[in-house]
Amino acid sequence: MFVELIDLLRCPRPHEDTWLVASADETVGRHIVRGTLGCPVCAAEYPIDAAVVDFGAAADAGLAPDAEEEDDVLRVAALLGLAGGGGTVALGGTWQRVAAPLAEMAGVRVLLLDPVRGEPLREEVSAVRGGGGLPVASGALRGVALDARTADAARLTAAVRALGPGGRLVAPAAAALPDDVAELARDARHWVAERVGAAASRPVVLSRSRRPTR
Repeated sequence: MFVELIDLLRCPRPHEDTWLVASADETVGRHIVRGTLGCPVCAAEYPIDAAVVDFGAAADAGLAPDAEEEDDVLRVAALLGLAGGGGTVALGGTWQRVAAPLAEMAGVRVLLLDPVRGEPLREEVSAVRGGGGLPVASGALRGVALDARTADAARLTAAVRALGPGGRLVAPAAAALPDDVAELARDARHWVAERVGAAASRPVVLSRSRRPTR
């Protein structure tokens, strides 16, 4: 897990939004390979192993995706509206096969959801497992792309919450369109929608006593 992406992660338990605290046992450069993320609100701990944060209860990974093709990279970049660089996107299921080339081509960071294969350590690509939806801060992501295995109702709702205003969500054509997004386009394979509504909420700042400051 690249240390700068840890600021985006949140405890999936139902309580106020706050940063997680990292403790590293093994690092490589600016990556935590083994360690723990702790929640200062509920004291939950989430292990980091092989650079992947484990939030528990991961979805069935299924088969490893096929190798990426150039058309796939261009397609997801276009669907997510990544014409300008910067920001972070999340990829679920078979979309993760394009993570490394997408990061390089579009100049974004990529968060893999329930990874099905190991990725070389790089600043542009990190991964989380489990979390029941999408364990990141509200409004933290520029885009989310989900496949048929990962686009269940709970994760679609979580994806909308994780998008900043104007952020894009890509899902299979058969998936129901969640609230708070406006559909932009659709074909036989996918639809793409844009986040509308309120701006991202601000995280709670905690004191050393673990009580939120006000």
